Amino acid sequence: DGSFLRAANGTRIRRTDAGTVGSLQELALTRKDRGTRASRMYDGSYPSIHVTYQILENLQLRAAYAQTYGRPDFASIVPNTSVEETDLTGGLPDPTQIPGRITTRNTGLRPWTSDNYDLSLEYYTPQGGLFSVGAFRKDIRDFFGDTVKLATAADLEALDLDPRYVGWQITTQFNVPGTARVRGVEFNVRQSLRPLGGWGRYFAVFANGTKLQLEGARATDFSGFIPESANWGFDFTKKPFSLMAKWNYRGQQRLASVLALGPDAYEYSKSRTRLDVSLDCQVRANLFLYVSGQNVFDVPETLLRFGSQTPGYARVSQVLTTGVQISVGLKGKF
Repeated sequence: DGSFLRAANGTRIRRTDAGTVGSLQELALTRKDRGTRASRMYDGSYPSIHVTYQILENLQLRAAYAQTYGRPDFASIVPNTSVEETDLTGGLPDPTQIPGRITTRNTGLRPWTSDNYDLSLEYYTPQGGLFSVGAFRKDIRDFFGDTVKLATAADLEALDLDPRYVGWQITTQFNVPGTARVRGVEFNVRQSLRPLGGWGRYFAVFANGTKLQLEGARATDFSGFIPESANWGFDFTKKPFSLMAKWNYRGQQRLASVLALGPDAYEYSKSRTRLDVSLDCQVRANLFLYVSGQNVFDVPETLLRFGSQTPGYARVSQVLTTGVQISVGLKGKF
């Protein structure tokens, strides 16, 4: 009838055909191949408009509006549910005790949508360079949030689960009500150094960066938000060689909350700057030898865990090093 068989002392009796804990025999009893099926469909209209005004021959003002959407990851909507029932033995159960826990994937997740507004000014130099600066705003709705809550009848109906699980703790993803707004500014520069002299024709410099501000009642759901980033470097081209060096800066990124360290404590990925280098050498007209190195100074990724009550000396949680990735190869056209 679905209830547990118990020994005289109240412990659960394990089925003999279940094998050992974690065995394939147990897996065959607790999982059913394609036991859950789900079908969802969504559609909509996402209009956009782009306007370009040519102020001068080499100076343009651009404005745009677009409504966009983002689908959930495929792994987040493939049906899968794990049920863990609390073993209520030894007399009357505690009325505050959770009957059980369910971890399930929400096959009914809808795409998040966003209204996007962009404005930029672009200047093109006689040497083919570009200087641009822009500002943008994104109003986001129905984004995905990880939720741990006591299940209601409405929650179970939305997840296609049995009503008898009302009051159980359920862990899943929902389309979170409310909105968040992202404001930002960005710049982009690319220019040849030819105007500085004959040597400059071999060099081109570039730089770009973005600064973001997140606001709204649901801002805390953006756990992987990176508020600032930048890239800069140079290209050197003189046959048969081509060299590029690019520095990448990523600002401090807030990750998951760490309630054990206080209500305002989070894990962070510390800001860092890394250098990537690549070199191409033309061996023949259609054959190139290339060498590239990523993070050539082996800058580590440092994870921090802290809140307002965490002293400075106790904030470093992990220091992760991956070494330098070096690739060597040949490329060509035949």
